[in-house]
Amino acid sequence: MGTAVDTGRLAVNGGPAVRPADRPWPVWPVPAPEAGRYLQEVLHSRRWAISSPHHGDLFERRFAREFADYLGARHCVPTDHGSSALVVALESLGLEHGDPVLVPALTWAASATAVLRAGLLPVLADVDPETGCLDAAAVRDEPDVRAVVVVHWAATMADVPAISAVADGRGCAVIEDAAQAHGARWLGRAAGTLGRLGCFSMQHSKVLTSGEGGAVVTDDDALAGRLEELRADSRRYRDDPREGELDLRETATVMGANFCLSEFAAALLCAQLPLLDEQHAVRNRNYDRLAEFLADVPSVRLLRRRPEQDQLSLYEVPIVFDRLPAGMDNAWAAAALTAELGMRAYPPRPPLPRSPLLRPWTKPALAPLTERFVARHRGRTFPGADHLASHSVLLHHSAFLGDEQDMADVAAAVAKVAGAA
Repeated sequence: MGTAVDTGRLAVNGGPAVRPADRPWPVWPVPAPEAGRYLQEVLHSRRWAISSPHHGDLFERRFAREFADYLGARHCVPTDHGSSALVVALESLGLEHGDPVLVPALTWAASATAVLRAGLLPVLADVDPETGCLDAAAVRDEPDVRAVVVVHWAATMADVPAISAVADGRGCAVIEDAAQAHGARWLGRAAGTLGRLGCFSMQHSKVLTSGEGGAVVTDDDALAGRLEELRADSRRYRDDPREGELDLRETATVMGANFCLSEFAAALLCAQLPLLDEQHAVRNRNYDRLAEFLADVPSVRLLRRRPEQDQLSLYEVPIVFDRLPAGMDNAWAAAALTAELGMRAYPPRPPLPRSPLLRPWTKPALAPLTERFVARHRGRTFPGADHLASHSVLLHHSAFLGDEQDMADVAAAVAKVAGAA
C-alpha cells in the first residue's frame, strides 16, 4: 500500500474521490459490552446520583478508584464536565482573586474560561509550532503567574517536567489539562499525574466518554478533600455510610458547588475504561502507518512528538500543510480532504486571542478582570498558535480505529490535496 493517486482534478472540484463512497469509516462512540448491563443496574438501583441515600455501592466511587489505578494517581474526584474539573482544580489551590494563570493560546475555550470562573486572570501564551503545546520558556516569560494550565494538545504531550522545574521554583502550581490525553504517557507516567493536579473531560468526542463527564486527579491528600467539597456543595464522602443515610457529610471547610457526576455517566465510564488501551493500540498503530505514508509528501507534516512521550493518545490528529495554494486557506484544504475521503476533516478553532468563545466583556460581573485581561494582551502576538490554526486540518480519532487501507486512503487524499498546492 502507498500514497500513489491520480493527482488530477480534486473531488471538491468534481473529480473522482480517493475513497469509494461504499466504504464506511469507523463510528464513535463504541459502546462497551458491559455498558447496557451497567446502565440497567443504575436504573433499578434507586441510586441515580451520589446524593441519593446509601443502598449499595456507587458506580461513581468505583470509577474514581479504577481511573486512579489506571493512571497511577492516589486520588480521583469525578465531575460532571471537564470544564468543572478545571474550575475546582483552580479553586482548590487557594489563590487570591485576580491572580494570573498561564494558559496556552491554542486550546478549547474552557481552559481559559475556567480561570475566569474561578475568579482568576487568564494570561495567554504562545505554543511551540512543532508540538502545539506550551514550553518552559513561556513560563519563564511570565514571572508573576501563580498557576499554569498545561494543555496536552491533539496528539502530543507538553514537557510538564521542564515546565514544573521553572514553575516550582516560583511557588507556581502546574495543572495538566489532559482532556485530550487519557492514557498518554511521558517516560511511563500518565498524563494528568505529572503536575500537582490533572483534569480530564469525558465529553462525547473524547477517547474515554460518557457523553458528558470529567475528573480531577492528584497525589495531594489535602487537595483531594478540598476537591470533593468544591464539587459537592461543601460535602465529602463518609468513610462508612449506613443504609439509608447519605454517603456525603457536610465537612464545609470550603464553600463548594454542585459539579457531581451522575450515576448513569459513571456506569458508562466503568464499562468503557477497560476498552481504552485496546483502542489506543489500534489507533496508535494506524497513526504510525500514516506517518510512514506521509513521510515523502512535500510540505506536509504531523506534529513532532517528544521522545519522552512513550505512549500516544490520539484525539484530533492535525495534518499540517505548511504551504497552501495562493488564495487558499486550511478551510479549503479541509473541504478538499472531506470530499476525497467522505469523512469530515476540519480546521482547528481560532486561537484564544481571536476566539468568539472567550469574550469576558460580555459578562458585566467580570468587568475588573476583563479590563486587566484586555490590557495584558494588548499588542501581543501568537505566531506559533496562528500558524497551526491556519495551516492544520484535523481528523477525529475515530478515523484511526480502522485498518492500514484506511491510512493509505488518508495519505493518498493528503498527497492529492498537497499536490494542488
